[in-house]
Amino acid sequence: MADSSFSDNVARSRPGQTGGGTAVAFMTDVLSSRLLRLTWAVVLSWIAVAGSIAVVGCGRGPEVAQVKGKVRYKDGTIPQAAVRVVRFEPKTDSTATVRKAASGDFDASDGSFELFTRRPGDGVYVGEYSVTFAVQKDPRDKSTSVIADKYRSSAQTPYHVSIHENVDDLEFEIEPIE
Repeated sequence: MADSSFSDNVARSRPGQTGGGTAVAFMTDVLSSRLLRLTWAVVLSWIAVAGSIAVVGCGRGPEVAQVKGKVRYKDGTIPQAAVRVVRFEPKTDSTATVRKAASGDFDASDGSFELFTRRPGDGVYVGEYSVTFAVQKDPRDKSTSVIADKYRSSAQTPYHVSIHENVDDLEFEIEPIE
């Protein structure tokens, strides 16, 4: 009797079907529906994974490196002025895929600096650079520079670097105007 009431309930819930085979058909439909949903879930999951890999792998852009170091006078003291900037200017023969200068202020207490291209923390594009410096008493007047002219020009600077990976130990010694 329990079987017939189950079948009757199934038959009532699915119009147009009667008898004991209805329960089997109903269960088959339910299982097919669940299997179809599971299949779609798996397919969509694989599409999501493939899309994530494509975005992460292909959308990274040009390679950059984090660059840190220190600037001092040759006697070991730290240059003191209102403006204290280190600048990496791409050399004409640079292999950088993006030829953009990077710069950063150096600290008046210990001479430490960290370079960036557009905003702090974004690093320096991998490539070859001429290193220049701006150390001025007055931010609006370049004639107030307190360092030798050769350090202010990419054509005259004695410092050139090749950046291919993160660097945190660069050291530059500059000379004051005599």
